[in-house]
Amino acid sequence: RGADGGVLLDRLSLQVFPGEIVGVAGVEGNGQQPLSMLLSSLLPLDAGTVTVDGVPVRSGTAGAMMKAGIAVIPADRHDSGCITELSVAENLVLTSMDRYTTRGVLQREEIAARARGLIEEFAIHTPGPDTPLGQLSGGNQQRVVLARALSVKPKVLVAVQPTRGLDVGAVEYIGERLLQAAADGIGVLLVSTDLGEIAALADRIVVLFRGSIIG
Repeated sequence: RGADGGVLLDRLSLQVFPGEIVGVAGVEGNGQQPLSMLLSSLLPLDAGTVTVDGVPVRSGTAGAMMKAGIAVIPADRHDSGCITELSVAENLVLTSMDRYTTRGVLQREEIAARARGLIEEFAIHTPGPDTPLGQLSGGNQQRVVLARALSVKPKVLVAVQPTRGLDVGAVEYIGERLLQAAADGIGVLLVSTDLGEIAALADRIVVLFRGSIIG
C-alpha cells in the first residue's frame, strides 16, 4: 500500500529465472513504479515476499535488495539513476563506494582505474572519467547507469523503461546489453510500455493492470 493506504500492488506474483528476460507490459500507471520502488528497497511490503535464490529479502530496508543481488536501472536516470553534478567515475561506483573507501577516505586512483575499465567496456563516450556526467549525452548517461548496474555482477537486473528518450543507436545498444546479460545467466526483468521493445527482447511477457498480473 501507498502512504495514503491505497493498494499499489495487489496479489502480484512473478518469477524470473537465470538467463531469461521477462517483459512486464502494460499502460503506464498500473504498478510499474511501485514494482521498481519495491525492488530498489524504497517501498516496504505489507504482505508477501521477495526472494532471491530462495532466500527472502527484507523490503523497505536501504540496500537490502542490492545486497541480495538485485540491480535496478530506474525509469528516470536523473531522478534516481545518477547525479549529474558528479563525475563519470563517481557515478560508476555510486552503489559500491564502500569498496573504494579506506577509513572514510575515497581512493580516487582506484575509482579512476575502475571507471576507465568500464568506460572502455561499455563504449561510454566521454572526454575522461573526471568529466561531470551532466556533460554527456542522454545515451551515454544511460550507459553509465547500465555499466554500474552490471559491474556489480547481479543475479537479477531490473530494467525500467531503459531506452526511453534515447536515440536509435543507444536503443539498439541497450537492447544488445540486456540480451547479453541474460546470456551470461542473469535474470532480467524488463519493465516497459514499449510493446515493440518487449516483443523483441523478452522470452516471456506478463501484463500488469492495476497492480496485478492479469496474463
